[in-house]
Amino acid sequence: MTRIAPIALALLLPTLAAAQPLYRCGNTFSQTPCSADAAPVRARSNAVPDAAPGAAGAELCTVTARKELDIDDTGPIVIGSVVKAPAEVIQYADKPTATRAYVVNLKLKGAALAYDGPRSYACNLSEDERRVLRFRPR
Repeated sequence: MTRIAPIALALLLPTLAAAQPLYRCGNTFSQTPCSADAAPVRARSNAVPDAAPGAAGAELCTVTARKELDIDDTGPIVIGSVVKAPAEVIQYADKPTATRAYVVNLKLKGAALAYDGPRSYACNLSEDERRVLRFRPR
């Protein structure tokens, strides 16, 4: 009988672990309810995290260029393209940091303006492409 008890416990343990309730509290999950009306949820093993809100990637570089360079849609200079570039390591917070890189190309809108040529800017983003780490002329 003493040999059967450890085997029975080993077989029952995964069932006990799977039976613990899980509660969703905003964007996080917890084993304790976050409010009195919290209902348990069943987590799927193939669940994918929700995407963070806001601009990312090329869209974030476009928004940053418009803000940094004070570009609007009615002005003589417009954003021609935003192209993904090879990943790049830059100095950020005094440490080498891997970044996702984009090139923002500006173009002239209208032919009556004096303009010294197209301009390109480097836009370095965090690896998740959600934060601008550096924006500068190329």
